[in-house]
Amino acid sequence: MNYRNGFLAAAAVVGLSVAALPAHAHPGKGGFPPPGGPGACMQGGHGGGMSMLEGLDLTKQQRKKIDVILREAHDQDHADDMRDESSKIHQQIQDILTSPGPVDKDKIATLQQQQATLRAQGEARHLEVASRIHDVLTADQLAQVKARQAKIHDLMEQLREAQHPAPPPSDK
Repeated sequence: MNYRNGFLAAAAVVGLSVAALPAHAHPGKGGFPPPGGPGACMQGGHGGGMSMLEGLDLTKQQRKKIDVILREAHDQDHADDMRDESSKIHQQIQDILTSPGPVDKDKIATLQQQQATLRAQGEARHLEVASRIHDVLTADQLAQVKARQAKIHDLMEQLREAQHPAPPPSDK
């Protein structure tokens, strides 16, 4: 995978995460749980940055519905504990790679497939939560979220270009 494709894949994951799980708005702005509350586990404990709803003028009913969605997702995450499974698989791969003797590539491939399955399950959950939250928002609110995401995307692209400028044309 070349650098650009890797960056685009990472950007897509970040975009999905931001779009999928607006786990936290500031407590004083919309009544969502503070960091560490419902939804925090959905991103592997990262909490902040999942605030696509920040700045939206949500009604009390919308806040209540979204809070229920996030609490249910939080409870489901705790019940399934996919992070522990993923961590155990990662450790197994590290153990194989740091043990003397030949590397068991077949075992690593099997473990990688298990990791991919867990990631796919997590993404499916995130998209389900995002879909449920989508259904709570009005068309105007969705347009505001979309405009904000486009602005973030543009800023990320500008940052990428600033960090990795194109080489000057060769005079040869």
